[in-house]
Amino acid sequence: MKILFINVSKNWNGRVYAEYPIGVGILGTIALEAGHDVRILDLAVENVDAVNVIGEFKPDVTAISFLSTSATTAFNLIKQLNMVDCGTIVSGGIHTSIFPQDMVLRGVDFSLSGEGELSFIPLVNYITKNGLNKDLYAELAEIPSISYMNSLGVVVSTPASKLSVDLNNTPAINRDIFNLDLYPHHTIITSRGCPYKCKFCCSWGPGGKKGRMASPEKILCEVEMLAEKYGEISLYWADDMFFFNRRDRLKFCRMLSEKNLPIKWIAQLRADSIDVELAQALVEAGCVKICIGAESGSDRVLNDIGKKTKIEDIKKAIKICRTVGLRIKTWWITGLPGSSLEEEYAALDAITHSMPNEVAIHTFVPLPGTEYWDRASEFGIHLPSMDQLEKLFYYGLPGDIKLDYISPSDMTEVLQTFNTELRSLGYVATDEATDSSEFVFTSPIQDKTFNI
Repeated sequence: MKILFINVSKNWNGRVYAEYPIGVGILGTIALEAGHDVRILDLAVENVDAVNVIGEFKPDVTAISFLSTSATTAFNLIKQLNMVDCGTIVSGGIHTSIFPQDMVLRGVDFSLSGEGELSFIPLVNYITKNGLNKDLYAELAEIPSISYMNSLGVVVSTPASKLSVDLNNTPAINRDIFNLDLYPHHTIITSRGCPYKCKFCCSWGPGGKKGRMASPEKILCEVEMLAEKYGEISLYWADDMFFFNRRDRLKFCRMLSEKNLPIKWIAQLRADSIDVELAQALVEAGCVKICIGAESGSDRVLNDIGKKTKIEDIKKAIKICRTVGLRIKTWWITGLPGSSLEEEYAALDAITHSMPNEVAIHTFVPLPGTEYWDRASEFGIHLPSMDQLEKLFYYGLPGDIKLDYISPSDMTEVLQTFNTELRSLGYVATDEATDSSEFVFTSPIQDKTFNI
């Protein structure tokens, strides 16, 4: 069969991370290995008309994936897909996993929840055999975690699988299915879910809330494959946390150091997981930058949002990284629930005393799947309608999401103060920064904000 995968993303005038879509890549790889003709369209970086691509490729299955922040764009695309011959329409990804039945009501033939590897190929096999017949309940019931509408107009959902994907036995993504010229570096992801419970985060997504990882040995094999195939590369570790425990981090870094591969890479870590030994091991293994979610300058707020780190952890991590020669980027969120104006400005004090190389200021958004979405009214959060989810944009402007506890004018003043104070400390805005800029900052006030 011919399968077109579409990564649906609002382009935000180019303000997106240019990362090839890993989830789509995984399913594309297993579909290719199963003998199907695969094409990927990434609307985050390709300024093309999806309908024209469909007319050219003539897919039997059109599979779309998207985040809640691009849901409005996805809903509009689904309307277009239902007006052209695009084969069976399948949706997956985090948003679909949270709202599987809603996606069926919006016009997809099948929605997939959870880990797509468990259901996508079985569903494709069903479509190959039975087309769009959705009344063969016994056969469809064997496919886990799918939703669809039967001929009576009833949305049916099959039970979730009792299995989880074994990350040590999954194939490495075939990167050649992407147009690699569109991306500044390669990307890898090595885990599913997350063992932490930050109230603002939905990164558990389809992978579950416990968190699991491939082994250091399995991950090293994939990194070696990338180096062998593509030579000297830059690599971004897309996992929200580079390994879940210190032992495996150190083990992997030491194994990678021994290989002496031509790779420079960036990873994300919690501030409280960084120590001198690990930082030195990261540098020796070719890591050039660490990104940490600092979030707030208040210990009270950090505790309330479930982050469980402390300001001293953040300052210490920044000092360690800069001492050993690791560039360090910090993300901060304005407008977190319960944060006072004084606590908003506390982040500036932490930045002034630690001087991370990069400072990224975001506005708070209550993402679907998070506690702040599920209990929004209790926190004084006014959720956008399901047709206005693109207001859930990290670099959105104050007032896009109405918050009872901070006014748009106060949040604007916070952002403007950050801009002024950061410039006085020697930070350069991303609009003006170059590769040699030592201190860089970004906020919703800039036009160009999405450098990792």
